[in-house]
Amino acid sequence: MLNIPQVFSTKVRWPLIGGIGLACLAALANFGLLFLSGWLLAGAAVAGLGGIAAQRAFNMVLPATGVRFFATLRIVARYAERLITHDAALRIIGQIRANFYALIAPLAPAALNTQRSGDLLSRFVADTDRVGQYYTDTVVPYIRALVCSCVFIAIFALFSKAVAFSVGLSFMVCGLFVPYVTGVVSDKILLRATILQNKLQADLTDTINCLGEYLSLGAAQRQQEHLAHSQAQLTTLQHYLATTQSAAKVLTGLCATTTSLVVLYYATQGLLTHTLSLPQVPMLVLGCLAAFDVLAPLPAARQSLGAARLAMKRLESACTTPICSARHTTSNTPNAPYTLKLHDISFKYQEEKEWVFKHATLSIHAGERVAVVGPSGSGKSSLINLLFGFYPYQNGQASFGGVDLHTMRTETLAGYIAVAGQDFHLFSGTVRDNLLLANAQATEQEIWNALETVQLADFIKEIPHGLDTFVGNEGLCLSGGQAKRLSIAQALLRKTPWLILDEPTEGLDAQTEQALLENLMRARPDATFVCLTHRPAVLPFMTRVLQIKDGTFSPLQEE
Repeated sequence: MLNIPQVFSTKVRWPLIGGIGLACLAALANFGLLFLSGWLLAGAAVAGLGGIAAQRAFNMVLPATGVRFFATLRIVARYAERLITHDAALRIIGQIRANFYALIAPLAPAALNTQRSGDLLSRFVADTDRVGQYYTDTVVPYIRALVCSCVFIAIFALFSKAVAFSVGLSFMVCGLFVPYVTGVVSDKILLRATILQNKLQADLTDTINCLGEYLSLGAAQRQQEHLAHSQAQLTTLQHYLATTQSAAKVLTGLCATTTSLVVLYYATQGLLTHTLSLPQVPMLVLGCLAAFDVLAPLPAARQSLGAARLAMKRLESACTTPICSARHTTSNTPNAPYTLKLHDISFKYQEEKEWVFKHATLSIHAGERVAVVGPSGSGKSSLINLLFGFYPYQNGQASFGGVDLHTMRTETLAGYIAVAGQDFHLFSGTVRDNLLLANAQATEQEIWNALETVQLADFIKEIPHGLDTFVGNEGLCLSGGQAKRLSIAQALLRKTPWLILDEPTEGLDAQTEQALLENLMRARPDATFVCLTHRPAVLPFMTRVLQIKDGTFSPLQEE
């Protein structure tokens, strides 16, 4: 679970409190500026009409100084409040994203396979943004309105209880009723807009990643029309939200104007009964108008509250997905010699009924070269998922280096076993970037040695930018065979005692396939090789060949 209260109570606690205090100070300074200005202008006018004696008796310096003070204070407080609150909000967003990543990382890949990558990206970026902005967009406006409203009513009560009662009643309407109605109307629209926006984000991501397939299948035009239709629906919903917020602003402004007229009436009555002086009449009216400035943002704050709630639910739904991995978080390390033992293992994917492995037993000793063969879907790649704990096995025992796999972290096991999977991923960067990702301390010579082993060195040397050549998104600038060999070079740079190669020669011609296998065995003579393959050319390089049949491992019978 994302612990949002803990995020708000860590290092940013005092900046959060300070930001709220500065927001209140800026609002009070704005009120004081108009409040005092109304009295100053009216008092100066009365003094001007009262003759020489009245002009000499009127002290203009003191209230003018007060006006300048409030004007300066408003500017400084508002700038400082923006600086502090936005800095705190950015820190909160960063912490929420870090916490969110820490929670979803253990779920990969099993629990995340059911989620679209674009939707997950939207949760990671947009939803964390909305939750992080909850402070600036919701907390600050509401607390500022509450604190300042009480101060304003108390000030009005010093001059006229009728004025204070009228203003207080209007504050309740604009501060409670209008935001409530805005929330009731907006929440349903927000829910539809959020669902549609996240679906559109996922569709756009899929479209960009699979644009070639859309073009080759002749479906690009249909996809474009689908995206345009979704965007039009989203724009309509956003227009409804903007209209709701605008209507709330108009209602607040109308209430402020009406209240000002009521204040003018009661102030005039006070003037006639000699309980108020003439300069105090415009002072109270302008003060009333200024007081409503703290209530104007509340409808938007209520909308932001609804958006933050939806975002929080989406983040929690992603984080609370049942973890499919049965691996514990202890830090046990395997012991040499690094032998893999599976005993009476039964394993299946949760959403499937068929067993991948059924009471299977397997033993691979350090230094062996073992090929695992079988038809597509027999469970060759599932062996990697089981070994690294990406999916839990239902029965049996599994150990590596004499240590139960359940008691070993995936990161620990990755220090002993390097995998060049069939579904490898090359990141959008250079050849060097992708190789250094496997081993950040690899030297230039080690990189070239790995490329030489996988038959890529000559190709890299011939292209203009060499190791700094951009490979494209998922290695699209390389051929399938080149990208596959680059992933094997990554595994070699890991320098682990075990290498698991899933279809290592797929997409290669016979000559390159033969040279690659010879180089691999020569480069790592002491390593344990496990090749998951269906290509006969790989088998002569192995010391043992196992086949997966009916969910069990057995020696391959020569025909």
